[in-house]
Amino acid sequence: MDTFVLHSGCSAVHGFALRAQDSSLVSTKVLTRCACVRLRSGRTTTRLVKHQAGVPAARLVLAATLGSRLVLATAHATTANTTGGPTLVWFKHDLRLDDHPGLQEAVTAGTSLVPVFCFDPSQLGHLLRASRGLEGLLGAVKALKQGFQQLGSDLVILWGPPEEQLPMLVDQLQASSLILEEEVEYRWHKAVDKVRAALPDHVTVQPWKMHIFSQLPYPDNYKQFKQRRGSQLHPIEAPQHLPALPSGLDAGQVPLFSELKDAVAAASSGRQAAEVAALMQDLPVTQTWLSQISRQLVDGELAVQSALHQYLQCADSPSSAANQDLLTAVLSSEVPATPLGSFPAIFNQALALGTLSRRRVYHEAQLQQRKKKEGRKWQAGLQKKKKIALDVPHRSAANTAEVSDFHWHLASSDRVRDTKTGDAARHWRWRGFITDYHTAESVLQEYPTAGSPTEAMLAGDHRPGGNGSGSSSAPDAQPSSSAAEGQLPQSSAPAFLLVHGFGAFGEQWRGQIKALTAAGYQVYAPTFPGYGRSEKQALAYSQELWRDFLRDFVLEVVGRPVVIAGNSIGGFISASLAADYPSLVKGLVLLNSAGKVDKSYTPPTEDPSQPAKVPPKLLVDAASQGLFFFLRTSVARTLTRLYPVAPGNADEWLGQEILRAAADPGALGVFRSVFYLPKPRPLNYLIQELYGGPTLVLQGAKDPLSNAVARAKELEAACRNVRVQMLNAGHCPHDEVPHLVNDGLLNFMQTTVCKDETKSIDVPEHAASSA
Repeated sequence: MDTFVLHSGCSAVHGFALRAQDSSLVSTKVLTRCACVRLRSGRTTTRLVKHQAGVPAARLVLAATLGSRLVLATAHATTANTTGGPTLVWFKHDLRLDDHPGLQEAVTAGTSLVPVFCFDPSQLGHLLRASRGLEGLLGAVKALKQGFQQLGSDLVILWGPPEEQLPMLVDQLQASSLILEEEVEYRWHKAVDKVRAALPDHVTVQPWKMHIFSQLPYPDNYKQFKQRRGSQLHPIEAPQHLPALPSGLDAGQVPLFSELKDAVAAASSGRQAAEVAALMQDLPVTQTWLSQISRQLVDGELAVQSALHQYLQCADSPSSAANQDLLTAVLSSEVPATPLGSFPAIFNQALALGTLSRRRVYHEAQLQQRKKKEGRKWQAGLQKKKKIALDVPHRSAANTAEVSDFHWHLASSDRVRDTKTGDAARHWRWRGFITDYHTAESVLQEYPTAGSPTEAMLAGDHRPGGNGSGSSSAPDAQPSSSAAEGQLPQSSAPAFLLVHGFGAFGEQWRGQIKALTAAGYQVYAPTFPGYGRSEKQALAYSQELWRDFLRDFVLEVVGRPVVIAGNSIGGFISASLAADYPSLVKGLVLLNSAGKVDKSYTPPTEDPSQPAKVPPKLLVDAASQGLFFFLRTSVARTLTRLYPVAPGNADEWLGQEILRAAADPGALGVFRSVFYLPKPRPLNYLIQELYGGPTLVLQGAKDPLSNAVARAKELEAACRNVRVQMLNAGHCPHDEVPHLVNDGLLNFMQTTVCKDETKSIDVPEHAASSA
């Protein structure tokens, strides 16, 4: 719909003529397409008159006030309700009344509004293992429903796929518009697209987005963003009253915990291979932090807001009994390895469910920080005479909100960014934090028959002009018929999971993603939290955290076992996944992997996750900043050195992406984490003693970071399940000589991993038939 804005004194706009007459505005033409006329002044919009198309407009006498604007909302407008039907507001993970732009838009429209939440078990599998995951969702929805009831309305509860339930509700109510939050996560993009396709043509879909600062769009470089960003936007207050639901509409009830849990478990198991489903049942629930306040956070919006204010003021009165438990949780997170890590550790679930908006968090943190600016610098803490700076909660909350805000907009812009795979980047929230990953689903349209990629595609050539550094033919494979994400392919072949190294990102596997997909396999290249375009919150980054990220990615996104290939530290993390969760890994490929070989190693009796002894914090901070500065100022030189055979592949794009990521808020914290990493287990122990499955080493012989040839031979001698293939390449053979790596990966998949039928994946019959 087009909206025409006429300031007093305008003579004509797009065929609508208005003239000023003393202190009034008089319409002199027939408003042939006008649905409604509103006077907008500041944030207030008042409906003045409503017309049927083609009916002459009545004389409009408006008080001529300075700054007022006459808005003609035509039949093509996206923000006006033209059919008279109610507006649906679809709540997903924005479960609050406070600071809700979509709800404000519906209220401002002046029409009847119907708030809706749809329980879709297929979208909630990730909550099964989260600490109080489903409990938190139910608590948030119950609180939201009660909030609407107190305002005179109600939250309509639906059950089932939204693409089925929402169109039925639209038809029942003859609704004219659907307001919803814009999505960045791929699975929710798909859900919204299905809803759009199922809605009648007359229904307008109106997405909204949240931002802390007025400057839009956000640039993808954080330094530029800080220089250009506009003023801080204030949160929107919750409405004080809402119209009742349409007569006769049943608002429904929130399901019981047991009902929801059983439905989610059943929906998840039907979309997963047997090995994945079995591991999901055996894994313990993820514990984030233990505190009395964690029970408070599952009670919905008002409880979370109360906890936010308690958190921001907890350092004021550390001896207060009410603050003891919360302060203990804060102190357990505010450690040298994770400065400012308390807010994401405590309030992560609230942000993920949307019971708190990041704009509200930022606003309250800044407000409290201004109030306490003149206060005492230090407050006594708890346990072993620890201390917490008075402003740490404020800074942690503000930092978390700003990092989240920047990366949300970064992910949103990624939808239209040109990538090296040809497909838009996809996004997945891991423990509430945004991460990206890459596939090449469009290749399946070009090569619908497995095993038919061109020679150039197999070569993995990503350089301008398409001149490959070599050519090869694919093995005569029988790969899987790739299926849409979240569905099981009919073949039993594993998916490829490609894992990047330190400072890199998933898209660096540009030479493999298309080629392996074109050969008929599912391919995923995720980016670790803290790297690339993924979110960089103040987390305790470690081998275990990144291993758990890969595990959950396989469980929640891939849904089937994998052949995992990792480069550099990504090789070590891949070996860790194979060692600790061998049922998920059908084959392991290491490309110039990090990790030492120690044949005499015996597992320690103490907790191996504890970090080794580290230097003082001031020294760690200085060393981290020095290393960070060096890498940022020497990216081009370093890349050329790491690509000795084909330095042209270390192109400008790669260097610019690394520099862009290094400027992200939180990037320095990832470098700092290097000093706090737990002592690693030897690579040979992971591969042979714990994993024991087929392992291929594709080793770049000219790696300048180590004696690559000797390391590969040492690993092969220590592990009977390792086969080594030397390549004429440096530290990143997958990006330097992609054709050789593609040959190795495809040959390994066909002749080793899929050779023995007992290694194939047990695909449920009903899942295979529906894929």
